[in-house]
Amino acid sequence: MIQSNSNSSANNPKPPDTYQPMLTESVQRFLSEYRNGATDFSNFTSIFSRLLQTLPDPPLEFVWFYSAVTFHSTKFDSPNSISASKDLFQLLVSCSASCKPVTRISVLAPVIYELFRLAFDRKELKKEVESLLEGIVSYISICCGMEAEGNDDLSSRFVDLLRVWMVDRGREEEGEKRDYLKVFFPIASEEVRKMIGGGCRVWYLAGVVMCQAFLLRLCLKFGAEISKLELEKDVHDCAVQMITGFRNFYFLDILFRMLLEPVLPITSLLGHGNEILLREILYDAVITMDHTFLCPQGGILLPGKQLKDLALTWSFVADNAIWSVRENGNQTKAISYINAFSESCLPSQLINWVTSQTGMGDKARSLNVSTPVALIKWLLIIEDQGVRIFECDISKVYAKAVLCKSRAEYEIPVVKTNGKILGQNFVYMVHEGREAKKADGDLEMIDSMDTVPLTAPCLMKSTPTDGVRKRKEGSNVEEEIPVKFVKYHFHENLVREKLLSLAKDDGLSSGSEVDNPASDEDMKDVEQ
Repeated sequence: MIQSNSNSSANNPKPPDTYQPMLTESVQRFLSEYRNGATDFSNFTSIFSRLLQTLPDPPLEFVWFYSAVTFHSTKFDSPNSISASKDLFQLLVSCSASCKPVTRISVLAPVIYELFRLAFDRKELKKEVESLLEGIVSYISICCGMEAEGNDDLSSRFVDLLRVWMVDRGREEEGEKRDYLKVFFPIASEEVRKMIGGGCRVWYLAGVVMCQAFLLRLCLKFGAEISKLELEKDVHDCAVQMITGFRNFYFLDILFRMLLEPVLPITSLLGHGNEILLREILYDAVITMDHTFLCPQGGILLPGKQLKDLALTWSFVADNAIWSVRENGNQTKAISYINAFSESCLPSQLINWVTSQTGMGDKARSLNVSTPVALIKWLLIIEDQGVRIFECDISKVYAKAVLCKSRAEYEIPVVKTNGKILGQNFVYMVHEGREAKKADGDLEMIDSMDTVPLTAPCLMKSTPTDGVRKRKEGSNVEEEIPVKFVKYHFHENLVREKLLSLAKDDGLSSGSEVDNPASDEDMKDVEQ
């Protein structure tokens, strides 16, 4: 049984304070000696080798220092090569053999850093990097399958240890402060690096390592001489395989949160076009895959709050995915995502957690929460009744934004010209069963119709004053008639009122809604 227990650090205390001053002094001495041209660091390796053998479960910081010093001592014969990275991987595995599984995963961060550099700088080594990375992913999967114990805080010397790993990456100028976290974790988002720099636990670092290995392996699949369809399938299948192999809460939590950010942190490897494609593939993978391995019957015993938080974040991702494919005009895939959402076990786990906190019991069975918007709307109502659901204010603001975005959406006919949708945010007028686009003073008549959602800060809705356009007798020129345009304003006060009004209904609508908040002063007659 795989168990994730964030409170297990009491069973695995931090390293004795008597060792910390020694580690601090050793780090400073090593940095000084290396920059002065020293190549023999046997005095450091002998001391820390004995220390690692003495401690039954050596802390990550000690494993890292010994490994870093050994690596810098032996890599001079083959710097910046795949063989040096292989040696580093084997060194990290052997040095952490007596550690708990979470530490064994976390200590691999330096080899991911080295492989990223090779993939970026030595593109001719791509195949070798990919092969080694496959071995690392398999090793991580084995560690994830072991009993999960320990969740120590990282010590205050953590960032200093990054300086040890990167001591050969250029020298700091006087007064310069390098962003070691950004350099050492190149495939992590800014928010993730803030979490690490602010002081995190070893399990979180393990999740970061898994996420970086995951993204790097997927990135390396791009550039192969295969069709786009084959590439999408290969990347999708690989992503699902790794997710189910890792079966880890922290990895999934970090991955889902990255998918909520505007850009994935892999543009330096893929460029913007392929970054968008990878995001679309990951949307599809995390929405449509089988999530039963996350539920208790699937073998992972997550604390209720962790499972609740993960299901909530996944619901946000699902909403983003549905919007993304709808904006691309793929209504079929949008429907498939909605179906996948309603059939997943994650929403039911989230509802079960809420009902256990509120005592709703069997009442939850009648809930109609078949879309992310409907579920989030219901959760906001429950939170307003005093049940803490959203982990922080930012999460709650995000939930309200999802809801407001849904209320600002409604279906309108959209122009197609030569098979292309002309776009959104147009002003439309009804004319004898057809639609006209009004833009920049030009009126374009439309015969072919399609439907996509309209989303904009303000929406325009048109209604002819007499319902028809009249054509002058004997003339091909249409008589111009007044048209009233109703402007939708979504101001802060309006948003607040709309959110508060949710509690007055059953809060379970799963469709997109638009209420007309316009008053008489919002109406404007335009003579056409």
